[in-house]
Amino acid sequence: MIIKKREFFIGVVLLISFTVVLVVMLSPVMNGKTVIGYADDLFNELTKGSTYYIPDLMSRAENFEGQNFQVTLEAAGQEEAAKMNGLFTAAGAMVAVQEQTLTVSGDLGKIARAALADADAEFNNRGEEISSRYGIPSREAIYHWWNLFKALEKKYKLESRSGEMSFAGSVMTKGLEPAYNFEGIPSSRVADKAGVTTFMLAFYVIYTIWYGFAVMLIFEGLGISASAHGEKAEA
Repeated sequence: MIIKKREFFIGVVLLISFTVVLVVMLSPVMNGKTVIGYADDLFNELTKGSTYYIPDLMSRAENFEGQNFQVTLEAAGQEEAAKMNGLFTAAGAMVAVQEQTLTVSGDLGKIARAALADADAEFNNRGEEISSRYGIPSREAIYHWWNLFKALEKKYKLESRSGEMSFAGSVMTKGLEPAYNFEGIPSSRVADKAGVTTFMLAFYVIYTIWYGFAVMLIFEGLGISASAHGEKAEA
């Protein structure tokens, strides 16, 4: 039973208009994309733009030039071991392969710079440079680099070499992982898209409140409210 007609009908109008806007947002009205898809792409671009640490890592790598390492890692099979051998050797490392076990040695700083150069190309959607260099898909190359630096991080941790361990971990998490995860996505800075970003965030807040007011007014029109003790009371 409708107790307060004015509140009830205002709530119904708000709910209907909320639904109409939702239908529009789920329609391909943004150059063939839905509004939700456009917003998702936008925030992926902004997230990618905020994770570009490769130039800083390149500078840090200079501090580790001249520090030699030797580490052993396992490939998934002999075919993968051959690809990893080709990748690491081309980058200047020495590799000994026995079936699917690789023993890799080299200069930490120089090998890190090679890995980061590939990460930079992948991050900036130039994966074809990596593929032509090694003859394997670019993301696969980044994955093999990640495995090498994962093994290095573990090695340095066991040796209590915190500086090298931190650097190897940073190459993984701040260089290789963003390049791998954001491959194919354009990069944007918040400052470059401040207007549309502010609008999207403001609209999200308003749209949420819009729905909340619609439901509240409908309930109020029906005479349903919450008591001070959290129990429903009817007028």
